[in-house]
Amino acid sequence: MNTIKDIINQNLNEIELLWKKLHHNPELSFKEYNTQKIILDFFNSIGIEGEKIAKTGVVATLGCGNEAIALRSDIDAISVNGVSHACGHDFHMAITLGTALILKKLGCNKTVKFLLQPAEEAIGGAVHMIEEGALETPKVKALLGFHVWPKIPVGKIEITGGPSMASVDDFHIIFKGIGGHAATPHLCRNPLYPAMDFINAMTIKSKLENNPLNPHVLTFATLNCGSVSNVISNIAEIKGTLRTFDNNLRYKLKEDILDVSKLTAEKYGCESNIKYIMHYPPLITDKKLTEEFVNVIINAIGKDNVLPLDKTFASEDFSYYCEKIPCVHFRLGIADGKLGENPLHSPIFNGSMESLFWGIFILTTFILNYE
Repeated sequence: MNTIKDIINQNLNEIELLWKKLHHNPELSFKEYNTQKIILDFFNSIGIEGEKIAKTGVVATLGCGNEAIALRSDIDAISVNGVSHACGHDFHMAITLGTALILKKLGCNKTVKFLLQPAEEAIGGAVHMIEEGALETPKVKALLGFHVWPKIPVGKIEITGGPSMASVDDFHIIFKGIGGHAATPHLCRNPLYPAMDFINAMTIKSKLENNPLNPHVLTFATLNCGSVSNVISNIAEIKGTLRTFDNNLRYKLKEDILDVSKLTAEKYGCESNIKYIMHYPPLITDKKLTEEFVNVIINAIGKDNVLPLDKTFASEDFSYYCEKIPCVHFRLGIADGKLGENPLHSPIFNGSMESLFWGIFILTTFILNYE
């Protein structure tokens, strides 16, 4: 009797060709029309009906139960070297579609849903998938997600239940004062001073008032005010970002930023205006489901190949699914020799093709063992 590994190896050439087709057709967020067609054509070729969703996404279901375990892949590319899959989403798609193929070949009697999601790199296509019913009919009771990860050797994964990736919020603050000649500062209201005071006050406040064991990153990336030495500008602009692993801390720091910007402006007789954009929440996976996943995969690939992960302040819109249902998210190794050593979004990003086998094997094994 053929094992899961045997079936994957027998179909690996087809899956690698699919990866090449996806790799050579990169498209930006919500422009993934060719990608969508490739995905739909593949599902059709293996006898699984796929449907369009969220403009350029696809949802497909194997089986006919009322509840399903689901697997999610992002499908968009990024603006690197023109447009390319420098974040590895071509690997994600090929592994997800390969998993569908292998489950079909194995005669899987479970109901499994496949979510091929657009716009992870832009405005969070996960929100559109959820709003358009991707988690319903059949109802998704558990969701699997993953990301290929540089420097992790092929055949290994990193995984930990709870928070693993950060929330991301951006802010743009304008301090407005009264400009004039630098020789008569007493006749002006220089907005540079509240801007500098704000940066200093928030840096100190965020460190003194919050538990250092609950980490965050508050970064002030730009400060622009005037351009010549003898003119006081009437505006100063600050742009920055906030990253956390905890929503309570996230909302507290947001309110602190709003309050302190207003108070520092008033202190110097200026006005403040802030544009605060809350992007993705922190990615917090279900600890119980993750433990179940880890136990199954340790039996499949060995304890030495299932490693704990270090949290990163990078973000992922898979976090939106985690707020709705129990989810697992792991990092899949792609490093082999010189391959898989360059960071995500690098113009020379690459990875080992052997990771396709291991991604499919890991996901197929868990889905078949999931109760």
